[in-house]
Amino acid sequence: MRSIVGVLVLLACTAWARCDHPYYPVREGWVWTYRSSADKNTYTIQTLEVKTNGFIQRFTFPSFGFDSRWICDARGLTQPEFTQSGQSNMQMKFKTRKASGVLLPQNLRVGSSWSYSYEVSGEAQQGNLTIELEQSIHTTSKAVGQESVSVPAGRFMALKVESTQTIRGTMKMGGRSSPMNLSVKSTSWYAPNVGLVKSQSEGVLIELVSLKR
Repeated sequence: MRSIVGVLVLLACTAWARCDHPYYPVREGWVWTYRSSADKNTYTIQTLEVKTNGFIQRFTFPSFGFDSRWICDARGLTQPEFTQSGQSNMQMKFKTRKASGVLLPQNLRVGSSWSYSYEVSGEAQQGNLTIELEQSIHTTSKAVGQESVSVPAGRFMALKVESTQTIRGTMKMGGRSSPMNLSVKSTSWYAPNVGLVKSQSEGVLIELVSLKR
């Protein structure tokens, strides 16, 4: 019995070692709680089903939730499908036609730069209003330095990452089609062995409240 337990523990540790990232720990059962300034509510992210080639993260908001699939390989951590949480009063469904790049490179350090892109189609529905969308989403990021960051979960020395997301496409509503051309800048801070501790974009601040290991 002890040998079987030992094998199972070894297999689990092997999967974690393959997917684990110095700035984005991949440990089954860990739960991160965040607070958003957009609605003052908190939400959780839980890591599930860690395997040698990927894992699942479960996002739980006050009134809705969803699962996000990740892939881990020699490049780093990627998401093969575009994930858009939307808002609790809007239903959003997207299909990813193409994905490229990496969300977090494996050898992440100050000076690292990378990008990832999605081509998606889908719709957003709010009440009786339906909006059809065709989008090309391209994000470029660069690790620009180390900073001390204070959040509700504590103080961390974190890697500062600046990103620019460009969205181009079309939006069809009520039989009329109009072009989309949007650029959003954001800054994120990642702490070693903790993950994302803070993110700021377009006046919305997200901070780590707690990490349950």
